[in-house]
Parts: sequence; C-alpha cells; structure tokens
Amino acid sequence: MASKTLTSNKAPVVIDVNGVPATTYIATKVTKNSDGSYSSQIVQSNAKGGNATVIGSRDPNTGEITWNNNASKLVTDNERLFKRQSDNQIDSIQQQMAKDAEEKEALNRAKGAKNQDITDGNTDSSTSKAAPRNESGEWTGGDFVSSKPRESYTTGAGLCYPLAMRDKLKDCLQINVIKHTAKTIEGMKFGNRPKGETIGTAILPMPSSIQDGNKTQWGQGTMTPVDMAKAGLVKAFLGEEGAKGAMDQLNKTASAAAGNANVEEAMKNYFTEQLTGTEDMLTRTAGMVLNPNMELLFRGPSLRSFSFTWKMSPRDAKESIEVGKIIRMFKQSMAPQKTEEDLFLKAPNLYDLTLRSGERRNNFLPKMKTCALADCTVNYTPDGSFMAYDNDSMIAYEMTLAFQEIEPIYNNDMSSGWDSIGY
Repeated sequence: MASKTLTSNKAPVVIDVNGVPATTYIATKVTKNSDGSYSSQIVQSNAKGGNATVIGSRDPNTGEITWNNNASKLVTDNERLFKRQSDNQIDSIQQQMAKDAEEKEALNRAKGAKNQDITDGNTDSSTSKAAPRNESGEWTGGDFVSSKPRESYTTGAGLCYPLAMRDKLKDCLQINVIKHTAKTIEGMKFGNRPKGETIGTAILPMPSSIQDGNKTQWGQGTMTPVDMAKAGLVKAFLGEEGAKGAMDQLNKTASAAAGNANVEEAMKNYFTEQLTGTEDMLTRTAGMVLNPNMELLFRGPSLRSFSFTWKMSPRDAKESIEVGKIIRMFKQSMAPQKTEEDLFLKAPNLYDLTLRSGERRNNFLPKMKTCALADCTVNYTPDGSFMAYDNDSMIAYEMTLAFQEIEPIYNNDMSSGWDSIGY
C-alpha cells in the first residue's frame, strides 16, 4: 500500500509571555503508513509560511509528541497549546485522509483520541462535540426572541480584550454604546442633542490603522453681468424705496452700458435669445461669452467615517467568552429596534469612541464625535481554515467596525488653544 501524505493549513498558536501575547504558526503533516496507521509531524513557520521547520513528531498510536532539537523551550513549555492546535489540524484533513470508519479510528489514535467522530460523513456527529460554556461550564440566557430591545450589554468596567489589559490598561480604544436620543426644535434651530445613557462598554487594543479625513463640500458657481443686473434690480425693488429704487438701479445699469459697443452688442444678442429661444447668439456673432465670474463656493460640511479592524485570538476559555460577548454586543446594538406593536422601527444605538493612553484620552490622536455603526463584519476563519478550541470557540476572529459620525465637525467645536490635535 503506497503511503499518502497531506499537510494542513498553518494556524497560529498564541502564548502568554509575561503578560504579552506571542504568536507562532504551525501546520501538521500527516502520513498514512503501509500498515494503516497514521504518523504526523508538527511544522513550525512564520506568519507567511516561510522558514518551515519540523519541530516534533507524534506517536501513531497515542498521539504523544516527541520534540526535536528545533523546538524551543517556549514550545515545549506550552505543549498543551500546540497539541490542541495540531489535533484541530488533523481533524481538518480527516475527510481527505480517511474514507471509512476503520481509517478514521486509526487517524483519531494518531492524535490520542480513540473512537471520536468515526461516522461515514452522512450522519450528524455534532452530539460528540463539546458545547460552548460560560466560566462555570453552564449555558447562560435563552435562545428566544424578546419583545423589547436590550437595555444593557455590560456591567461594571465593561468588556475587554485581551483580558490581561483590564488590570494593566495600556494604549487602547474605548467604545461606549449609548442610547439613541433625538434633537428638539427650538425656533429656527435645533437644540443640542441630549447625551444618551451608556448601556455597554468595550475596551480593545489600539487598531493597527488609525486615520481621519476632514472634508468640506465646495463647488463652482457662476454669475454673469446680466444675472448681477437682474439681482440688483430685484434687490432694489424689495428695498425700502420699492419701485423708485428699482428704476434708479435700472438707470444706473443703462448708464453704465451706454456708449460701450461690446455691452450694446451683448444686450442685443441677449434679448434676441430671450425673444426667439435661440442660444449662443453672442458666441456665434461676436465670438464672446458673458463673463461668468466663476468662483469656488462653499456648499456645506461632510460627515467623517472611521474603520477599525482587530484580530482577536482567545488564549483560554474565559477569554473566548469575552470575545464572543464583544462581537455579540456590536452586532445586536447596531440593529434597528422594533416597537412592541411592530408598527415602527427605532434608530439603533449610538457609540462614543475614545482613543486612550492608559486612563486618559490620547491628545495626539483625533477626537471623534458620537458615531453610528454602519457596518460590522466578522471573519470566523481569518487564517483560511476552520479551527476551534474544545469549547467550540474559534481559534481567532477578525472583526471590522465601520463608524460614521452623526454630526459634522465645525470650527466652533475645537478650542482656541493648542490643547490637542482636535477632531
């Protein structure tokens, strides 16, 4: 029987080194031997898959790992983490390496797990898998539809990833979920928007990319001498002197035009166009156009948007639950809220974002006004393959949040001094 060899996709192993996460990548190379057993090797590489080196082999019958001289002390001291990842990798290629129950049983022995998931692929083997648990190993909540929007997402200091950052806060982005509030009309203007109640908080590491873009809307505008004359005439008529003022303005315009051959020619062509509906008379007969007095004019403000991405790799069961809660909070809080009678939809919650340096705001990074969450995207397999821990948590999650400020930035929003970079 010819041997068959297959190597899994690489996946990260995150190790806590004195409170600082260190990431290494491994793949598992599995070979089906002539006697029907499966031997495997653990291959370590960098994030791009380069410098691949075999650091250990696994016993075909017990799954025990024997490390070679290429394995560092950091690897051998964290054998449990590497074995778990290798187990997942063997599972990921099971369908390609084992076709029947006997082969699957032999492959399970290669990772030290006997008689697990040896179905033929046509039955549901989900009952043999571990269920997601909370810190006490129990289910929480209920999977049912609520008649009311959720009023709270966190308690106390809120959610935090990584958990170690909660005790020793470093550079981070704090995101508060706040209830949506509406403005009130006060005469010919809107009053200030009242600050909504904070119902959730998440503290996340500084994003790898932080940038803002302050924009205003400008557009070209024109006003020909004829437009100016007409505007002056109407403005004079609407003034205190009424018709007399309009006549005086008309006389001034006529006096300014008298004796000027170009103006007289332009007036003839203009009135000809108005009476006959023809166009471009002045251009065709005199090779001229009225001076458009073109100018770039302010049209209004623009709203800023921000997009942040985090790759979260839980290191234990408790941290995996925290990551799940963070993702759930953003997905649920950004959704529109149905009223009890189902006749209306209320606006989703809003968000206050603060780029912090420890306990205080970082004045060298931009401030952000209250934002709406326009897009929440979660990649559950950021490393290109399905990998899960014993409690069914993914090995890694990649979450992207796209925010947009609900109000423009005005000059008056910033102080007159140099207290910070500002908005």
